[in-house]
Amino acid sequence: MPQWKLASATLPITLNVNADDHGPMSGTLTHGTTTYTVAGSWAASGSVPGRTASAFGVSGSSAAPAPAFVAATGIMTGPGTAPTRILLELAESSSADGSLSEIEAVLTPAP
Repeated sequence: MPQWKLASATLPITLNVNADDHGPMSGTLTHGTTTYTVAGSWAASGSVPGRTASAFGVSGSSAAPAPAFVAATGIMTGPGTAPTRILLELAESSSADGSLSEIEAVLTPAP
C-alpha cells in the first residue's frame, strides 16, 4: 500500500496517509499543532472513461474531550503511488471554541 507523505512549504500542514490502489485511504492530517485521524478515498485520472483528474477527499477529528473536525479535498498531480503535488482545500471546525476556518494549500513530497 503506497504511503503519501506531503507537506506545505509555506503553511504548517502535512498529510501522511496510506492510499490503497483501489481507492481507500487513511492516516493523519496535521494543521498547526492539531493532528487529525482521517479516512477517505481517492480516484485516479484515466482509470475509467471520463475521469480526467486525480482527486481525493478525507475527513476526521482530533482527540477528545473537545475535538476539532476536519474535511479536506484535493487534486493530485503525479502517479497515485507517489503524488508530486496536491492542491488542497481544508476546512476545520472546533468544538472547543466554536470557530470555523478554511484554507487552501499546495503540498509537495515531504522527507
